[in-house]
Amino acid sequence: MNLQVTHPLWLLALPVALAWVSWLAWKSDVHIQRWRRVLAYGLRVLVVTAVVLALAGLQWKKPQDGMNIYFLMDRSQSVPNAEQQAAHRLLTSVEKQKSDKAGLMVFGSDAGIETSLSATMLETNVIQTVVGSDRTDIAGAIRLGTAAFPEAGQKRLVLFSDGNENIGDAVQAVMAARPLDVSVDVVPLNTQGGADVAVQRLAVPGSIKKGQPFDAKIFALSDREQPATVRLFRNDQLLGEQSVRLAKGKNLFSFPQSLGQAGFYSYEVQIEAGGDRVPQNNRASGFANVRGDPSVLIVSADPAQDAPLAKALRATNLEVTLGDLSALPGSLAGLQTFDTIFLSNINAGDLGRDAMLLIESAVRDFGMGLVCIGGDQSFAAGGYRNTPLERALPVSMELDSKKVLPPGALVLLMHGMEFNNGNQVARQCAIGVLDAMGPNDELGIVLWDGQDRWLFPEPHLRKVGDKQELGRQIMGMNQGDLPSFENLMTMGYEGLKKSTASIKHMIVFSDGDPGGPSDQLMNRMRADKITVSTVLIAGHAGPETMIEIADKGAGRFYNITNPAQLPQIFLKETAVILKTAIYEEPFAPQQRSSSELLAGFGAGSYPQLLGYVATSEKPR
Repeated sequence: MNLQVTHPLWLLALPVALAWVSWLAWKSDVHIQRWRRVLAYGLRVLVVTAVVLALAGLQWKKPQDGMNIYFLMDRSQSVPNAEQQAAHRLLTSVEKQKSDKAGLMVFGSDAGIETSLSATMLETNVIQTVVGSDRTDIAGAIRLGTAAFPEAGQKRLVLFSDGNENIGDAVQAVMAARPLDVSVDVVPLNTQGGADVAVQRLAVPGSIKKGQPFDAKIFALSDREQPATVRLFRNDQLLGEQSVRLAKGKNLFSFPQSLGQAGFYSYEVQIEAGGDRVPQNNRASGFANVRGDPSVLIVSADPAQDAPLAKALRATNLEVTLGDLSALPGSLAGLQTFDTIFLSNINAGDLGRDAMLLIESAVRDFGMGLVCIGGDQSFAAGGYRNTPLERALPVSMELDSKKVLPPGALVLLMHGMEFNNGNQVARQCAIGVLDAMGPNDELGIVLWDGQDRWLFPEPHLRKVGDKQELGRQIMGMNQGDLPSFENLMTMGYEGLKKSTASIKHMIVFSDGDPGGPSDQLMNRMRADKITVSTVLIAGHAGPETMIEIADKGAGRFYNITNPAQLPQIFLKETAVILKTAIYEEPFAPQQRSSSELLAGFGAGSYPQLLGYVATSEKPR
C-alpha cells in the first residue's frame, strides 16, 4: 500500500499520546469487567492514533491512469516567428512516462486539433492545421482542450502564449475547467522587454433600443506610460480619433454613442503608439444590434412578382426589405437584424446548405420568424427534404399514407475526378441526392471502374426506401476515367425507359474528357421525355461536349470551379424529378385550427387556388 504524510513532524506526538492513554488506563480506579476495560483501552488508542495521523496528513496514493496533456500553441500574429520556433523546439524535447499521452492544438482567432492524444513523441516541425491569426482567443483553445480529454486519466493543458487575448475570457474558461479536474500550466512567449500596447477588448452592448445612448468602451494595456492615438470605426467608417496618454498598466477609454436607425452595426478600435513592437494586437472589434420597428426580409425568386406582398406588409407599419438571394445576409448576426424572413419560391439548391443552417439557427436559437411561400421551387418540389430548412418548418416533406406522390426517376453518370479527393466529393454529392429523394422515387448510378456497369445490382434503378443500404453502396463506389459517354448513357437511357416514373432525368458528372454520345441516342432520350443536365468540374478539354449534351437533353449545364458548390448543384438538379409533389388542380383552402395569424379571416373568405405543393403536418 502506497502511503505518505504531508506533515511528518506530527508523528513524533504519536508515542507520547499512546503513552498517556496507556498511563490513564493503568491508573484508572474504575471497577468494570476486564473485557470492557480492554475494549475502552483499544478504542482510546484507535481514536488518538487517528487524530495524530490526520494532523500528520496521512494520504493513500491511489494509482491513476497516465497523464493526458494537450499543448496549446498560440499561432496569432502577436507571437513572433522566432518565439513559435522556440516553442516547437521545447515541445519536441518533452520527456514523458510510457503511460502518458500528449497532443497538440493550435489557436488564433479559432482553435483546431493538430494531433490527438498519443503515446508517441510530438512532431511539430510542420503545422498542418490552419487557424485565423488576426485575433487571439485563448478561452476558445482552453474550452476545446477541455472537451477533447478522455474521461480516464489526469488532465493537463499547457498553454504557450503571450497572453494578449482580444477575444473571449481566458480566466472564465479556466474556472469552468477546474470542476472537470483540468489543470492549466502556462509557458509565456514573447516576454522580452520593449514597448508594447495591446487592445484587450472593445465593449459595446449586444442589443440596444433605437436612440438609446451608450458608451463604446476600449480596454487597453500598456507596458509603459506613452502617448497614443485611438481611432474608432463603425461599419468600416472612421467615427473619429483621439490623442490620449496611456498609463502603465490597464487603461479605459469611452466613446459616447447613439444609433438612430435600426440595424446591425460593427465597431472596430485601433490604437497607434510610436515604437510599438507588436502592432498586430492593437485592434479589437464589437457588434451592436439596434431594434426599431418590426422588420421583415422577403427573399424571392422573382422580386417583382412579390412586390404586392411587400406593399401590403409595409401598409401595416413594418420595415420591409425585398430582394433576391443576394439580399440574404451571410452571417447569423446579419439575420438577427430581421424579425421575420420570407422565402418565396426558393429552391434549396440555390439557397445552399450553409444558408439553411444559418436560418435554422436563427429560428431555433433566436426566435426569428420564418415564412415559406409555395411554388414550383419550394418545399418537396424544391429539394427541402432532409435539409436544415425542413427541420425549421412546421411541415414535413414526407407525406402520410393517405397521399402518395407519383415517383420520379434519376440516373447519375459518375466519372472519376482528377482533382484532389474528387471521388470522395462525388460520393458525398450522390449521398445528398439520395437524402433529397422520396421513398417512392427511383435512383440508379452508372459508372466505369474497368468496365461499364450499374452500381446497384438488379434492379439497377432502385426505389430509395432503404436509404441506409443504398448509401452504403454509394460510399463504396470508386469510379474511373471512362473513355466515352455513349455506353453509360445508353445504359442509363434503357433503365429510365423501362421505368414507370412520371418524370425521368439524368445528371452527367464529368471533367469533360470522354467522347460525346451519338445524336441518335440523344434524339431517343428526347423522344422518351428523358432530360439530361451536365455538371463540369476541373475541365481541361473544353466545355463544348458537356454544353452540347445539356442542350440536346433539354437540361442545364453547370461549369463548376469550386468543389464546394457541387452539393447545392446536385440538390437543385435532383429537384427536377421532385416536381411530382406539385398538384395542379383547383382547390379551396380549409382552415383546420385557429391561430392569431389568421385573425380577421372568415371561414369562406379564402380564394380558390389553382395548385399546391404537397406536404404533411408535423406533430406538435
